[in-house]
Amino acid sequence: MLPDPTESSRLRKETPEALKKLELSLPVTEADVKQAYFAKAREAHPDHGGGTAEFIELQRAFDEAIEIAKRSGKRLPWLSAQMPTYIAQEAAMELVAEWGGKSEVVTIDWLEDTVGDDFAALGDRLIEIDLTGLPIGDAELRRLAEEAPTMPFLKTLRLANTRVSDDGLRRLPRLGALQVLDLRGTRVSYALRKQLAKQPGMERVEGASRFAEWLHGR
Repeated sequence: MLPDPTESSRLRKETPEALKKLELSLPVTEADVKQAYFAKAREAHPDHGGGTAEFIELQRAFDEAIEIAKRSGKRLPWLSAQMPTYIAQEAAMELVAEWGGKSEVVTIDWLEDTVGDDFAALGDRLIEIDLTGLPIGDAELRRLAEEAPTMPFLKTLRLANTRVSDDGLRRLPRLGALQVLDLRGTRVSYALRKQLAKQPGMERVEGASRFAEWLHGR
């Protein structure tokens, strides 16, 4: 059974106290920390009316924040690379939920140890969308293509008994990982169904022939 898409993993926004002290949030670079520290230090330094205890606390926050930034800096390239896919997947799941469909997401557990639990959700993979029997058509697929221009991990797309036709299907982004496509009871032409069945990596197109449609309609 597919999980409720509204329960998909979200980025947790817990910010370390040291960064809060400097009014920063993750991800952060060493340059960010130094800039924030120097701005705060001018106010907190005893020579400028600040208290000694306050300045020492700020110094401790700076030292801890620098260590956090060093760890964060190693993750920044990976985080930046994952962001477009993460945003697209979240948009797709929101649309699917809005239409009453289901989404399935796979979480990569070991990522928490690599990039931290705050950002592990960026590695989530949307692998299935099920819109079976819903009153949707080409307009909805166009909207999906616009708001989710990349879904590189999608393996299964179920569109059975919808109003989808060739036009809507052709507007979807390239789904290179797609293995199962259910087009039974749709308006998609048999020519396009057969063409899709021959795509590299495609294992099964449900309703690819008139005979399959006849069986589906029995």
